[in-house]
Amino acid sequence: MPENLPPYLFPSVSWFLTGIKIGEIRVAAGGNFEKQTPRSRYAIAGPNNIQTLSVPVVRGGSRLLKDTPISAQNPWIKEHIRAITTAYGNAPFFEFYDYRVLPLLNTETVSLKTLIVHSIECLHRQLQCPVPLVFIDEWNFREPEITVPSYPQVFEDRHGFRPDVSALDLLFNLGPEAADYWDDFLKSV
Repeated sequence: MPENLPPYLFPSVSWFLTGIKIGEIRVAAGGNFEKQTPRSRYAIAGPNNIQTLSVPVVRGGSRLLKDTPISAQNPWIKEHIRAITTAYGNAPFFEFYDYRVLPLLNTETVSLKTLIVHSIECLHRQLQCPVPLVFIDEWNFREPEITVPSYPQVFEDRHGFRPDVSALDLLFNLGPEAADYWDDFLKSV
């Protein structure tokens, strides 16, 4: 039986590599919401450091992931779009994918689970991930533990390669060449 991956918002490159190595990305999208986890946050490779972006949720109420509402009281959408644009505006493929990714943040998404599912589906499709994507209503999963092979990054000359950021980084830096990146990874395992 294939292993399950956690439901992460704009998951990391290692998250995708784990699924590719397994042969199927099975996302365990059931269970409870846990604060301060990649369920509501993701990391990008900014010009000065790794920047963690968080989606605020409404306090109280149900703690099931599917019932966790996103807060509308915080200007988080503008902050996320500004941070992503600052980090990746000079990336080779930003202008080819920004209009496909950034609208996910602008939609009137009510639940965190919906935003997570849309972010994973978008990255899976745009990165031409070579394995199927399946969402299951379970809560047993394993954390990704794969070393991320390097690829060109926007601020690599200043900071060196920063391996485990959101797969947004891979998308904006490699674009359609991500398919070759996956192939090279599969040949190495």
